[in-house]
Amino acid sequence: MNWIKILTQNRIPYYIYKLKREDFIILNKKNSNIIIILSGIIFITKVFPNKELLPIAILDKTNIFIKSNKERRTYYKIFALEEAYVLTFNASFLNKTYINHSININLLNKYKKTIDKYEAMNNIMSQKQIQNRILQLIFTICLQFGTVKNQKISIPFRLSNKNIAILTGTSEHTINKVIRRIYNKGIIKEKNNKIISINNIYYLNLK
Repeated sequence: MNWIKILTQNRIPYYIYKLKREDFIILNKKNSNIIIILSGIIFITKVFPNKELLPIAILDKTNIFIKSNKERRTYYKIFALEEAYVLTFNASFLNKTYINHSININLLNKYKKTIDKYEAMNNIMSQKQIQNRILQLIFTICLQFGTVKNQKISIPFRLSNKNIAILTGTSEHTINKVIRRIYNKGIIKEKNNKIISINNIYYLNLK
């Protein structure tokens, strides 16, 4: 669906953000926003008053994110795992009488796909041991976004230790130690430009 064209036709104002890898934006606390990923891969975290971050989901152009205006004490950050274009608009415009209701149907279909991404993140965070949480994260990203060549699965973007720390809810210092241990065991490999790969996905387990 050409969201820019549809929103323009329905007189819904919108903003488009270009995010370079490692960039982030903060969503407005007051409004109910709908976020559509036009291209690239992003992840979203919820930020609490004590600055604690809770990873919500890793999303791509098949997904949307809906932020309610009821959460006054928390806000959300959108981080780019690779260069991304993100479109956002105020959800209140969908209640206007002149709006084509096909927009709501398409948003609902995208949201159904997004729910799976929430569940995947919950599975990651449910791992009690940090090493298992990291492996579950890498396994999930490989399944969702990985490229397969010669029985090898590679993540098509650089996954920094800083982002791994955010996505697993731990410190970067801890991630550095655990990642070294994982590499030494040969569970995962690292190619040029820090691209993570798995030579044989059947070797990736949580035991």
